[in-house]
Amino acid sequence: MTFKLTPDFISNLLKEAAVGNPGPLIEALDPDVRWRIGSEIQDDVAKTGFYPFKNRASWVEQVLGPLQSKLKDGLKLIPLAIDVIDSKAYVEFKGEATQNNGKPYNNNYIWVMIFDEHGHATEIREYLDTGLVAKVFAEN
Repeated sequence: MTFKLTPDFISNLLKEAAVGNPGPLIEALDPDVRWRIGSEIQDDVAKTGFYPFKNRASWVEQVLGPLQSKLKDGLKLIPLAIDVIDSKAYVEFKGEATQNNGKPYNNNYIWVMIFDEHGHATEIREYLDTGLVAKVFAEN
């Protein structure tokens, strides 16, 4: 049976991320996922650019892990809107957390996710307030 991308598939995939558990989302990434954050310009402070991910584990190590370490109880990614066109999902999130310094971390995200015929995300283009990310790293 051929995989069909639907808003329900995305919603189910993200349920755990909404309560701070990114595990199921990470498992749905293709092992060789291509992930661009913010812009094509590499900025290790704001975590933007095309990361030289060899696999999804390197994304966790280079981006998610360092950000999570600056937040008290992890990042909750709460989906606000999901649209699907063919093999592409557009997801609007609200990110909520408390920084280690006690300040709130409230960011907004848009992900453009491209899926293969097996239901794995092979490419993600992520847009967010990269200035806020840089501030989190500078202050925590």
